[in-house]
Amino acid sequence: MTDEQPADSPVRVLIDLARVDRNLRRLHARAAARGVRVRAHVKGHRTAELALRQQAAGAVGIAVTQLAQARQYVAAGIDDVVIAHPWPEPWRWRETAELARHCRVSAHVDSEAAVQGLADAAAELGVTVGIRVQLGTGLDATATPDGRLLALARAAAARPSLRLDGVTAYQALLSAEDAKDAAAIGRSTAAHCLRIAALMREAGLPCPGVAVGGTPTADGALAEPGVTEICSGAYALQDGGMLAIGACAPEDVAVTVVATDQEAADRVLDQHPYPWQTTLDHQRLASTAPPGARLSPPHICALTPQVRTVTVYEHDEKRRIGIWQVLNTQDTPPERPTNQGRTKGS
Repeated sequence: MTDEQPADSPVRVLIDLARVDRNLRRLHARAAARGVRVRAHVKGHRTAELALRQQAAGAVGIAVTQLAQARQYVAAGIDDVVIAHPWPEPWRWRETAELARHCRVSAHVDSEAAVQGLADAAAELGVTVGIRVQLGTGLDATATPDGRLLALARAAAARPSLRLDGVTAYQALLSAEDAKDAAAIGRSTAAHCLRIAALMREAGLPCPGVAVGGTPTADGALAEPGVTEICSGAYALQDGGMLAIGACAPEDVAVTVVATDQEAADRVLDQHPYPWQTTLDHQRLASTAPPGARLSPPHICALTPQVRTVTVYEHDEKRRIGIWQVLNTQDTPPERPTNQGRTKGS
């Protein structure tokens, strides 16, 4: 926690902690009623304090894409991390294995090269890395052929330094029509995961976990018996985009934005809207609002990478809790050794 708000930000981001806690209780209770775990994807807030709050409220752990950020969350006390992107670079495989020295780690994979690279790195360091076979992509969760998915699972199961944790999929809502069918898309994505899990088990492979990602599709995924985990990002704070499609109510939106520079704020708020949002939904929010107005950000996952801190209040700005740092550290490959100090011909 810090005590200072950067003066150069075009927006101030305010969080209502009472609303956050209600949001956590709501999804966690729905999942628990079906015997399903919740994993918090931290892209929706990027703060260690809120990640710890989610873990204390029952989340099994976090999902994160950047290993540099994962290390920061682990240093803060998070003990279960999923690297929720199938990174192809060998140096990231090594860093994933190094992270497993400090917490339980599982990584999304979509190639045999990644399976073998993670296995080699884990074996060298004497650790175990979990493997989640990623089904397709966010654009099409069914894109990868069944045979290739089974080959990945077999490769992971064959390496002693790996732990085959199961399958995972995320299907993005790619249009306004998709947004209307969010529950059905959640169900179909879960059904695809369950079908691949069944194929793995029929082949004699372990598949203890069936994880489905997404906030607006979560209810649909929870309706499918056999899903073991929901990975959700926006559920803690919600946003204007979730409100627009009925995924939350106005009183659930726990984050607001106050523009300090209205033209600059529009550039911040206009970044990467949800696919279902029209231009009128997400553009020129700040410059058309009265100075000091509280605005609901169109897309929380696109807002937090552009700010350095958020200001947290207990309820309706009645008591300030503090200012939380936003963890936006990006991965950088290790520097290659140089030849400095070597003589010519040596």
